[in-house]
Amino acid sequence: MTRFQCLIAIWLCCTSTLISRAAADTVVPLDDVTNSVVVRLSASSTSARVGTLQPGEHAELMGSVPNWHHVKLAGGTLGFVSKRWTRVVASSAPAPVAGQTNYTIDVVDVGTGLAVLVRGPDFTLVYDGGSNDDLGRGSDNRFLAYIRSVAPTLATIDQLVLSHPHRDHVELLPDLFAAYQVRQVWDSGRINDICGYRAFITAVHDEAGVQYHNALQGSGTQTFAFKATTCYGTALPARSVQLPLSSRIDNLPVTLGQNATMTILHADGADYPSPNQNSLVVRLDLGNTRILLMGDAEAGGRQNPSMQPTPDSIEGQLLACCVADLMARVMIVGHHGSKTSSRRALLNAVNASFYIVSSGPTKYGTVTLPDHEVIDELMSRGQVFRTDVNDSACALNSAKIGADSDGKAGGCDNVQITISDTDQIQVAMRHGHD
Repeated sequence: MTRFQCLIAIWLCCTSTLISRAAADTVVPLDDVTNSVVVRLSASSTSARVGTLQPGEHAELMGSVPNWHHVKLAGGTLGFVSKRWTRVVASSAPAPVAGQTNYTIDVVDVGTGLAVLVRGPDFTLVYDGGSNDDLGRGSDNRFLAYIRSVAPTLATIDQLVLSHPHRDHVELLPDLFAAYQVRQVWDSGRINDICGYRAFITAVHDEAGVQYHNALQGSGTQTFAFKATTCYGTALPARSVQLPLSSRIDNLPVTLGQNATMTILHADGADYPSPNQNSLVVRLDLGNTRILLMGDAEAGGRQNPSMQPTPDSIEGQLLACCVADLMARVMIVGHHGSKTSSRRALLNAVNASFYIVSSGPTKYGTVTLPDHEVIDELMSRGQVFRTDVNDSACALNSAKIGADSDGKAGGCDNVQITISDTDQIQVAMRHGHD
């Protein structure tokens, strides 16, 4: 066994509690596999061949590591198959027991940014994953660490939504493709030539079986042209990436699971001066409970919440077209609680009871968000929960989720929303490993 194979084996042993899956989940070859998928002894293309997985056959999913699924064949042989040629088939979810949690929404403390994990009995959805300060990658990726903490058996992300290509929304997402099988990606299509978005598009391109959707067109391919640059200490040449388009984003509900849908209320892939204007605004209908995710949707310049949104802003457009669609019990507040967003007219239409604000210590220009005028407005309407409450003490906390004592905000003030099968909502703070 090579040194690399030994390291993989040790890593699997030490992290088995993080990546194991329910035995009923299976792995099958992709539809375009015509012969067979090779099953190898370890998670390496150079390791010994121990079997094959034929089209029409399935193997029990034991766990996942970057780029590989750990499987058990029908005869009991253990091995690894490449994610490039296989997909996970989830087991049938059990019927919910009355009074038990049916849906969970985690707004993860990633420092100055936004990262949301949504889980139902039969689906998983991610909305954004980025930070302006908590930029750890790989094992130090705090979003990935959080997901593994609260969902240790997760192997598949059914829907991944990137609201817009800014670092504080995209930077932590590329690592998710190596850790999980991602099935559907929803993106505005607006190109922003930054390292995080380049890595994100590259990860989508390399993910086998993924379906990519944007707001520009519904067929053919989209070309992403990236300039030569240096990312994460590595010089990268100019590169053009082409993604096949599955369908164009529209405002029709997308089925997430039984009795759960996603509706994208605003999608625009045009080349605006600021990608904030491209934000995908998403409403989740989870049973009878609506969740509204605003991304960085704005209402105009920095103004008091009493001011009307400008007609060409996202908030203005939503109020002009879709007032009835905006009502929700939970609102993930737009633009980290900035005065650019959350005008009273919009908040009146939403009429939420719970408001979640995700922000951190890094300034946007000269401003540290959230703005107190927005927080005061939200508190007059319902309960407000924030991810930045303990930022100063969080930097050296040895119990926070992800890389601890790292001198950065993030990992301490995670907001967890649970919705029972009887539509009761509970919101709690998860302060690290508690």
